[in-house]
Amino acid sequence: MYHGAPAFPNDPITSVQPRGTIAREHYNTSEVSFGTHQGTHLDAMFHFFDDGRTLEQMPLAWFHGAARMLRIPKAASGEITVADLEPFSAHFVPEAKIIVNTGWHRRFGQPEFFTDFPSFTLDAARYLAARRIRLLGMDLPTPGKQWLELHHILLAKNIEIVLVESLANLDAVPETFTFVGFPLNFRGRDGSPIRAVGIWDAPLAAP
Repeated sequence: MYHGAPAFPNDPITSVQPRGTIAREHYNTSEVSFGTHQGTHLDAMFHFFDDGRTLEQMPLAWFHGAARMLRIPKAASGEITVADLEPFSAHFVPEAKIIVNTGWHRRFGQPEFFTDFPSFTLDAARYLAARRIRLLGMDLPTPGKQWLELHHILLAKNIEIVLVESLANLDAVPETFTFVGFPLNFRGRDGSPIRAVGIWDAPLAAP
């Protein structure tokens, strides 16, 4: 999150401007403006459904817990299909938190990040929805080119999968870990940037 950070087409551009200064007010403050889907963020159901849950209506347990990393490398404009997901079928259980690493996060900051990203197919989205997973994280800025249909499948009232988009640094994360990604609690709203963190047991670095 920084001044002028890249945003999804038609979303607000992030502005981070100094407001108060030590020289003038004896303390530093900043004025910040951004869209609710800036950078790494999550979608509430209200993002695509007027009667869907807003941020404060979503249980906190949905935003953290044991997670599984799926490494599904995809080139620009590639598709994530049911065939890509089936080898991991044992992990798609009710309430599961699934993170998909396509490698696209390495393109953040490049013009194609928001235009040529890989896409989940509609059948892949239905496959995950039928298994009632709780959270689907990805290194994509949106689940796919058919973004309207995909969100309608994954955020539907009887499904309510939390979508976490534009995750970064996924190459450093092991297959099993604890995911933590709490939104700012914007009352009545559709999404929020998050500080996504992966926690796992790792050896301490040598001094």
